[in-house]
Amino acid sequence: MNEKLRILKMLENGQISATEAASLLQAVEGGGTASSSPPPFAPPPAHAPYTPPPAPLPPPPAASTGRYDGYATNNPGSGSPSGIDDLSRKFESFAKDMAPKAQRFMESLADKIDGAASRVSGAFTSDPHGPGGPTAAYDHGQSHRPASKPFAPSGGVVEKNIEMAVETGGYNELSLNGLNGEVRVKGYNGDKITARLVYRAKKTGSSIEMVKLGGKYFLKYEPDDFHLVTIDAFVPERAFSVIKVDGVNSSLDCASLAASEMRFVNANGSTRLAGLSANNIHAESSGGSFNISNISATGAKIENLNGPMDAGELDIANLKISNYNSPLSMMMSKFARHSEYIWSVETGNAKLNINLPTMPDLGYHIKAHAAMSEIRLGLTGLQFLINEPSLVEARSVHFDSAAKRIKMAVETSNAPLVIN
Repeated sequence: MNEKLRILKMLENGQISATEAASLLQAVEGGGTASSSPPPFAPPPAHAPYTPPPAPLPPPPAASTGRYDGYATNNPGSGSPSGIDDLSRKFESFAKDMAPKAQRFMESLADKIDGAASRVSGAFTSDPHGPGGPTAAYDHGQSHRPASKPFAPSGGVVEKNIEMAVETGGYNELSLNGLNGEVRVKGYNGDKITARLVYRAKKTGSSIEMVKLGGKYFLKYEPDDFHLVTIDAFVPERAFSVIKVDGVNSSLDCASLAASEMRFVNANGSTRLAGLSANNIHAESSGGSFNISNISATGAKIENLNGPMDAGELDIANLKISNYNSPLSMMMSKFARHSEYIWSVETGNAKLNINLPTMPDLGYHIKAHAAMSEIRLGLTGLQFLINEPSLVEARSVHFDSAAKRIKMAVETSNAPLVIN
């Protein structure tokens, strides 16, 4: 078996960590010799935590720059003449060998997710009160705090209710982070933060409280002093300019929120984002399923590792979405808010399936690459510029005159790529 594919297979089976896989891939790329024997280290136990080296999380790009992560942003009036050229340059640089790209993907995601892990350095301990149970159903804003699913504290676990008024009319920032439990943040049509905390401290006297500092509202506690911090919060849905929610060993569920910028980071747990509206959204997750739906944004960057991803109704002008070691399924019924969309969609070692609408006002320019696999493109009304089993470029016959134009660069490896 190819040495790179064997390393990726070991990563997928949990025999080695992402850091170890990245080192092995780098050694192979640097000219190391392939061997039929296993790598010279003992695989970690199945329960071993993922502890990548610390690195800061880069801020999302500002909407005013006119660019988003290498793509031309939606700019009515300019016509974005460089959009196709940008896609062409990206498409021409697609790697024929997926292993180096997989290594870069793992290193990048590991560094960014550690932005959350470093703030809760004591989180990766064995805990019987880990994540569990289904998340609450998505609902739109209410005139009062809706009833929520009750937690079941036990064995030294304490429950605490918090209420704090939010001042409106200026810059407000919300920051919440959970640990070894559940993090649920829902917007509603009110003016207060109301939250129920369920926590288990490591020692007597450990404090946890909601704090307001200027326009910043955040949950204050020392992660090293707690085994468990679970959050069930309802917040004013349109009161914040920036919203940041982190989880470690947690299930994360955020819905019905609007802000200028949003950032979500979750490690070792499931993630669900629904009913969000923002200029820019940055979301990263690993070690669990990722469900994202009904999102409106100018720009968004969404990454997931080692968990299936389902995405639907993403009305995002400039989107970069990646999933590695698990399948990605996307479902769209319309493109409503913008006249031009530029999307980059990638998976590695897993199937990629995209369902797109076909309407008279929609024009597509699709460039697809499936390393070591095949492409099935089933949209109607396309003219094929390149039509090979693993390399396709196609364009709607009426693309130049379409009211809404979608430019899409799509890539996967080791599994089929299907666009219908």
